[in-house]
Amino acid sequence: MCLLAAACGGGDDGMVTEAANTGTTTTEPSTTRVVLLFVGHGEPAHVADGDVVVSFPDGSEFGPHAATLGTPVEMQHTEWAAAYDEIATAMTYVFPDVNGNDVAHEMEISPAGDVPPFFTWEAFHDEVVEIYESFGDQSPHNELLAEHVAAVDSHVEGAEIVTRLAFLDAIPRIPDVMWEIDQDGGYDAIVVVPMLLASSTHTQEVEEQTEAAAALTGGIDVVMVAPFFEDPEMRAHVKAAVVSMAEELRTAVPATVAEDDIGVLLAAHGTPYVPADPSYGWREGEIFSDLGPIESAFHDEIAAALQWPTRTGRMNYAEPTIEDALAAFEEDGIGHVIVVPSAFPTAAMHTMYDVAKPSVGRPITPDEGVVAFERPSAMTVYYTAAGYADLEAGRKEFRAGLAGLAEVGIAEVLATR
Repeated sequence: MCLLAAACGGGDDGMVTEAANTGTTTTEPSTTRVVLLFVGHGEPAHVADGDVVVSFPDGSEFGPHAATLGTPVEMQHTEWAAAYDEIATAMTYVFPDVNGNDVAHEMEISPAGDVPPFFTWEAFHDEVVEIYESFGDQSPHNELLAEHVAAVDSHVEGAEIVTRLAFLDAIPRIPDVMWEIDQDGGYDAIVVVPMLLASSTHTQEVEEQTEAAAALTGGIDVVMVAPFFEDPEMRAHVKAAVVSMAEELRTAVPATVAEDDIGVLLAAHGTPYVPADPSYGWREGEIFSDLGPIESAFHDEIAAALQWPTRTGRMNYAEPTIEDALAAFEEDGIGHVIVVPSAFPTAAMHTMYDVAKPSVGRPITPDEGVVAFERPSAMTVYYTAAGYADLEAGRKEFRAGLAGLAEVGIAEVLATR
């Protein structure tokens, strides 16, 4: 069971008690029992964990995944097969019709479909193993998210609150936790808090998995709140966390360096912009992602709060890349660049490898602190594998934002009862 926080509040629904020596009765306020279901992206703590065949508590299988992409049958029910399927889906939007048959987004390896031939299961799996081994085969991402969620303290009058955590790409997954909620019984509503950035393939996954598992909850009400960058309060908290991280990293730059010789690279996730708009070729039921433009607008807000010139660098599948942004700073004559992850609240594979390698030339781990790397141009890049919520100021902002999102969802539940 993934019970992370004790319930708050108390009282039985509609309980009637005798008032002492008055001959009158009083009715205590009704309490709505709410489960806060936080959903993180998640990733295997160790590379071998992703190869474990998964089944849900009710006995149903996880998958199969990537069956048309050449994944061996014995691996189709694993976390890595699901990740392979997910990334291959994104690739069909980067390369929409590789085989030229006028059928877009076919989920098969070309020439039968639109997944490029270089992206085979074997190549993907070998790369994952290599990446994990490069940073010591230990991702703290899930554990850190669990700590943040356990610390969320939401209080809403009229609600008794229990907090749980699920992951998209790790265990427990949404169906696991929904099944546990059903087994516990007695809850009136579930508020789903996706710990994601914007409406995208991932929020679509959360919605689909929640709907598919809703039958397990006996008709319980389910409310899903907005992702981080689409909620004004949460966006403000993340902005404050990112700004504070930039200011803290500034202390790693020699004090003698002039402020106009410093730049800030905001490291973004990067995903193809696929708006849910038929004019872009999108059809009902296909994946979509609004992350790109929403992320860019958010970066404009952060840039306005910083005293240094700021550029966006995206991790993959979108431009400008981190390498592009660093090259642009070099062209501008900037001598020192601070790299700050706007998309990553905790240390994870992305911060330890995908952002670290183009920034400082190698994978790094959070215990290395701030790494200073001098490029051939003599420009120095400063980077830590920690996420913005791993630092003290950012941790407070992140947790306050999570509590605010939760309270928005609970208020919506109470308003309909």
